[in-house]
Amino acid sequence: MKKILFLLIIMLFQNVLAIDELKDVGIAKYAVLEVLEDNVPLRDKANENAKRITHLYKGSVLFADKENKDYFRVELKENKYFWINKKYVDVQAIIPEKRIDNVKKITFKEEKNKYKLNIETDFKSTYIVNENGNNLDFTLYDNYFDPIETKISNKNSAFELPLMFVNDLNIKYKNDKPLFGYDVESYEDGYILTVKKTPKINHNRPLKNIKVTLDAGHGGSEKGACCFGLEEKNINLQIVKKLKKEFKKQGAKVYLTRKRDKKIDLYDRISYAKEKDSDILLSIHQNSLPNPKNVDKKHGVGTYYYHPQAKLLAQKIQENLISATKFRDDKVNYASFAITRASLPVSVLIECGYIIRKEEAEKISDKKFQKIIAKAITNGCAQYLKDRY
Repeated sequence: MKKILFLLIIMLFQNVLAIDELKDVGIAKYAVLEVLEDNVPLRDKANENAKRITHLYKGSVLFADKENKDYFRVELKENKYFWINKKYVDVQAIIPEKRIDNVKKITFKEEKNKYKLNIETDFKSTYIVNENGNNLDFTLYDNYFDPIETKISNKNSAFELPLMFVNDLNIKYKNDKPLFGYDVESYEDGYILTVKKTPKINHNRPLKNIKVTLDAGHGGSEKGACCFGLEEKNINLQIVKKLKKEFKKQGAKVYLTRKRDKKIDLYDRISYAKEKDSDILLSIHQNSLPNPKNVDKKHGVGTYYYHPQAKLLAQKIQENLISATKFRDDKVNYASFAITRASLPVSVLIECGYIIRKEEAEKISDKKFQKIIAKAITNGCAQYLKDRY
């Protein structure tokens, strides 16, 4: 916060105008916004159901040129606009023209199972990461880079940098094998782009030494869906404990976000999986519907993903669950859940059945049937690794 204000004072002291003054002058103007918390969505339209373009860290800086009742419109590049809810930002200043960030240093580091690229900047401008097949495109907006002034060390051939740029820093990560997890972390002086190396898979035992975090959805005061005297949080945990045994049988290293009936924040679950350097994150749930009368048409097993790298994993789990449970196929679905939005590790959410449908509720609460579910999910993960890597 202090750093942002200091930089704004230095670069804006000659041009800052009061908000009231701007109402009366016909010049281009921007509101300098500071993001107030982590995981704030930048959307393609000004409503809560609009597509999420990226997620911003606390302290990120944006430049807004328009507003409505609830949203600011921000410009990332010329004629490219997105929207952010006003409740997530604080207006730091009003300026007549947009300023750009300075990329001061780029450092490459190779670790045992990952690559790291440290981008040091004056302040946190907005970034977007896009998957492009096996490759990644990382774009940092509103900044400039001068190869003479910017320090670059330990350059790695996996990353491709432009020779020089103004406004957009585009870094490409190229790989001949499928992606296996990536992330962008924020720190005081910039961002760290992390890309996991593709693991060496033993095709006879594909899950051997793979790190898997299992998340039993809900917990504590968050009961989840409830019906027929059953609480979703309990069934989720029962299945997760059986999953742990199945994964360990196949040589995986397994971690649980919760081992008992306990409330845990969604993003703490993701942070735990990252702390364990997990390769795969599976979140276990039981489904419901806003209108239970529709359960005769919509029910069964459904698997959810967000990032393209996780789609095949979702498909393999779904195929095995449908075959083993004989439940209706509720499809592999694209969904923007907190868990599925995690790009490190590869993450999916599984709805094992509909707790509000009596036939399915009886089965998903049965210990023997839970073992069937656990084996199917484990086999799906093994097939994913074997087929993809």
